[in-house]
Amino acid sequence: MKIYVAPPRGKREKEAYQSWLTHYNYEPIWMDARFKVKGPLLLCGGADIGKDTKRDSQEFIWIKQALEGNYPILGVCRGMQILNHYFGGEVADIEDWLVEDHKASDFSEDIDHSGKPSQYHIVQDLDGNLFNVNSRHHQHCKVIADNFEPTHISIVNSIVEGFSDEKRRIWAVQWHPERMESDDNEYPLKKL
Repeated sequence: MKIYVAPPRGKREKEAYQSWLTHYNYEPIWMDARFKVKGPLLLCGGADIGKDTKRDSQEFIWIKQALEGNYPILGVCRGMQILNHYFGGEVADIEDWLVEDHKASDFSEDIDHSGKPSQYHIVQDLDGNLFNVNSRHHQHCKVIADNFEPTHISIVNSIVEGFSDEKRRIWAVQWHPERMESDDNEYPLKKL
């Protein structure tokens, strides 16, 4: 199955997405501004919203195209945050005392941090299942947009780590399943 992928931040991240998607039998179509979404859309991780306004605007266009075409949308890390922002939610920095649990070592906004080691924490889904997930973010969806229902919650600090809008076929997670190092790497792909 083809999946339209908003560009990841760097070469190593693109390789990780390529490997993850092909492992689960998806053919990535790497997007740029010339492309129109014609199937499921995957929004990758990357810089904070507002740091690259050109990327933010382009992803808003792709989200709108996917919604108009009734295509599923998957969000990973920043992808979850841009979806929340698009629908009117609020994204904010994690409080300083929590950041160490939620970022890669030597985090910097200006680099492709895909080569940095991950940290991990436990999230719980709505059925009470616990998952050990990698954690590479220093922001979170502070106020969840009204259309989203939380699907995964951090047991460390009660931050929403996943949400969905089943009606619009949108699923998003704050962790990085493309790195193939967490307990449930197939989520959210298994929702398609």
